[in-house]
Amino acid sequence: MRTNVLILILLFCLMCSVAPAEDGKQPNKPGDGFVAGDVASYSYVPNRYWTLEQAKGILPYLCEYELMAWSGDKPLEAFHKENIRRIDLASQWSTAIMFYARRKDFRDEIVRLMLRAYRHKQLFILRDYWQPGDEHEPFDKTVDILETLWAKRKEVLVSPEGDRATGQQLINNMLMVKAGDENFGGLGTRGLETIYSTFHERVKNRSMDEEKPFTHIKAWYNMVGWAAWNYGSSWASSAKDMEHGRQSLPANTECIGVDVYDYWWLNIGFDPSKSVNLKKVLARVDEWHRIRTLYYPKGVNTCVCKNADDPSTWTPECWSDTHALMNAIQFAKADKAMMIYIGLSSSLPGQYTTPIETMDRYYDNCKAGPWVGLVWWTSMGKLHPKENPLGTLGYVDKTLVHYTPDSPKGKPYSKEESDRWHDDFVASRKRMFRDVVYGQFGFLNRESKE
Repeated sequence: MRTNVLILILLFCLMCSVAPAEDGKQPNKPGDGFVAGDVASYSYVPNRYWTLEQAKGILPYLCEYELMAWSGDKPLEAFHKENIRRIDLASQWSTAIMFYARRKDFRDEIVRLMLRAYRHKQLFILRDYWQPGDEHEPFDKTVDILETLWAKRKEVLVSPEGDRATGQQLINNMLMVKAGDENFGGLGTRGLETIYSTFHERVKNRSMDEEKPFTHIKAWYNMVGWAAWNYGSSWASSAKDMEHGRQSLPANTECIGVDVYDYWWLNIGFDPSKSVNLKKVLARVDEWHRIRTLYYPKGVNTCVCKNADDPSTWTPECWSDTHALMNAIQFAKADKAMMIYIGLSSSLPGQYTTPIETMDRYYDNCKAGPWVGLVWWTSMGKLHPKENPLGTLGYVDKTLVHYTPDSPKGKPYSKEESDRWHDDFVASRKRMFRDVVYGQFGFLNRESKE
């Protein structure tokens, strides 16, 4: 019986992941690293849309938020060597790399960095914010990059490190554009609808030489929360929610992201290096995820609760982003919407615990449910203008600091502690990567297995 179930799952994955591309182009040959999704991309996982049902049991898109080093008063080229290092690091446990298209003059350097990420079989996410009222042209940086790549679609581009790809191949590895932060209902249905329709007009449906080569690129708008306690979240998971002043997501909703910087909520001074406290940490982690991220196969009838501060409302019905947003998408009939979760994976000043225990819970719960992406906040590091030594790079580079009442600015961990945090952190990340690349999509990646 178990064998039959596994065979059915594999057949399902094959149908979802290697279906012909919409443009009819197939990967060059088996085993060469090209994967057919909505386009043929050089990636570990397909670049495609997933329905809510198809997303259950898989989690294709893993990404680090705030990975790039940059500064507003310097050319992006000034950080090239460091950004290459970061891409090389993150590509060991990611399937997508985010690039910060904050200025048009970043374009050529972003393309060079894309070549490096392409070498590592990463899909690309561009950060290019726009919402109604902004003075600049909508998604102007994205358009500039895409038009540049299209003009060189048949040309082999070469990076300073010797990484190579054609402009078309880089276009095909473009997964989505992070178009902004919604601020938990601040834009309303009409505002969010305008953002998606503008993206469709300016990017997705853009005609180039009588072709539409960018239709696979998805718009991702963030902070589209439901279960936010004091944010006045306005999104409705059902018609009943609208009686409480909530609004429906627009029908043209594409990717939505939930920022849940909630790790701090369970960090109240426990030290996981001590077994008795670790048990308390794990119990709190499990309780948090039980009501926020856990997927319940029989479903959850989410509802707006009267008093979010009342302990009796701490139930999945009142707090589950997983089920509330899945219900909201179905209620809005947004058949192209995909769900992306942003979990915090840094420590915080004044706290003693690491995020490692809850990182694993994020992954397991998101994989089980309708989420297609898990993006980790934060990777800010040494060269970022807002230095944060407690994010991903702090663990990987062993530069974490320890905050105590006697050292409010932090003091370095001992070598033994730094080694332990580094090893545990990287092991957690690589566990996720191996499960996605060699487990969920192993049939695509056998030849690249470590």
